[in-house]
Amino acid sequence: MSQRRHPLQGLTFKLALFYLLLSVPALALIQWTIVSLEFHELFEAVDSGRMAAMTREAADEIGKHWNNDEPPGQMELATRAEALVLRLERPQDGLAPASYVMLELSKVPIAVGVYDTAGKVLATAPESGWLATPPTAGDASWGEAQETGSVNLPGAEEPERVRRVLAVIRDGKGQLRGFLLTELRLPLPWQRITGEKSFEWPILLVYLVVFSLATAFFMVRWVTRRLNTIADAAESWSSGNFSTLIPDDSGDELGRLSRDLNQMAAELMSLMQSRAELASLQERQRIARDLHDTVKQKAFALNLQIRAARRLIGQDDEAAKSRLDDSFELINGIQRQLVNVLHELRSEGPPRGFLAPRLRELAERWARLSGLQREFDLDDSVPDHAVHGEALLRIAEEALANVLRHSGATRVAIGLHRKDEQIALTIADNGVGGADRSGGMGLANMRARAEALPGGHFELISAPGAGTEVRVRCNYGARL
Repeated sequence: MSQRRHPLQGLTFKLALFYLLLSVPALALIQWTIVSLEFHELFEAVDSGRMAAMTREAADEIGKHWNNDEPPGQMELATRAEALVLRLERPQDGLAPASYVMLELSKVPIAVGVYDTAGKVLATAPESGWLATPPTAGDASWGEAQETGSVNLPGAEEPERVRRVLAVIRDGKGQLRGFLLTELRLPLPWQRITGEKSFEWPILLVYLVVFSLATAFFMVRWVTRRLNTIADAAESWSSGNFSTLIPDDSGDELGRLSRDLNQMAAELMSLMQSRAELASLQERQRIARDLHDTVKQKAFALNLQIRAARRLIGQDDEAAKSRLDDSFELINGIQRQLVNVLHELRSEGPPRGFLAPRLRELAERWARLSGLQREFDLDDSVPDHAVHGEALLRIAEEALANVLRHSGATRVAIGLHRKDEQIALTIADNGVGGADRSGGMGLANMRARAEALPGGHFELISAPGAGTEVRVRCNYGARL
């Protein structure tokens, strides 16, 4: 059984961590984008002359209350300056609809100062804020403001963006009474994002926590639990139990995946059954070939020996006794071969040794039965590989049986050689030849065994009157 992951390694925890890592910079980016757009909108309005126009209007309003040479009281001037600050900060009829961005970027974004004709400060606003910066004494801006009614003073772009407007104050008779200075000073948006956080941040973080918890609950309830069910079923399938199905009938992607996997499990079960049936059929065919090439051939030889012994009884008892002794040996061989077949069914394969001794023993046995002369050219170093050895031995046994049955030969030559990574087996006789290449089961078995070997090749050479030669070649070292 596979072990479940620790909760801190699970999909739910990773998803929550992903939201945290992604959402915090995403929220900062969103806020920076919104503030930047509002920031640029505000300064577009300021640079288009909106702050200058509102400053002139406020200067004209102050001038209406300037009686002769007596200016309004300091309290009145401060109140009117404060009113200008409030009007500039209003989103509706202030500098711009995005005027509220000023308060997001700075607690005191605007300062206003009232000056007399000599440049002496009479009042400032806001009361607890910073002071606007007037032009120096003798600066040409004072005279330019008198000529045009107002002038935009030099500002700055960074580290803060600054805009200043100087407007003249004239009384009802058009006499110069003083100056009104308005200064806008705001930090750039990125400084605000990396510095002091606005009140939206706690709200956004709370939303993020709630969203993450809700997502985690959803993942646990509708995703990870179902994935664990799929994993349990897959684990059962890996152990060979395809009867386990995934109980998920929902219509979403995981439900469709579960149904597809259930169908796959059913098809795998059917495939495994088919492969088992095919393997059983192939094993029966292999056993049939083995019995044909061994037991059947020995039974054929046993039949010859018994017939010969029956003819010799009463004529040559010693010869008959010798034939019966050979018959007993054949019977023992049949028994041993049946034991070997049963042993193959119970074990992984026959023991390994060298192939040449087994081929020599096989040829000697057939020679005693038939009186054939035999010639050997065997490489004693060829291993009796579990795959190659058995197949080559069965081919040789079938070829020798065909020599005895059909060829009328008096001599048979058996060769076994190994060159590099290839093995060659040859069995040649001096019989009548003319073997039918599309003959019976024996020839078909030899061809099937040879071609089933790695790189296997089977060749039959049998010209009429020139004997018959069986050639088999295969690669050594590769496995089936």
